[in-house]
Amino acid sequence: MSIFDRLDQMTSRVVDREFASAFACVPMLSTPNGRTVPDPERSEWEGVGILTEAPADTPIDIGARNRSNDFRAMVGGAAVELSVDRTRYPAADAARQGDRFTIRDREFGVLRVRRDGMSRIVLELDNGR
Repeated sequence: MSIFDRLDQMTSRVVDREFASAFACVPMLSTPNGRTVPDPERSEWEGVGILTEAPADTPIDIGARNRSNDFRAMVGGAAVELSVDRTRYPAADAARQGDRFTIRDREFGVLRVRRDGMSRIVLELDNGR
């Protein structure tokens, strides 16, 4: 194991110890025109990860079409992400779009999954219910 792998793992553990929130994941299975149901082939799992909610501007043109400065055209929202240590929780690598995460009594759905460095995975979540 290289020094960079060790440093990445040590940093990931320290960050989790300081900022992590507990979550539960329910893998879901969906079809294009059907309802989502729990996936029988993947089991539920629990872990800890770093939940971030940051304001995000969404470039959606919904106001006047004449390109004037119209306040009705401004859309804002929140970008919600969950960063999980994939070496500690290998089931995070199997997360897919549509899986459900429960964090602090809120339920989120996975919109996108991407790697963040060598030892973490970032799950982009919807705004929750």
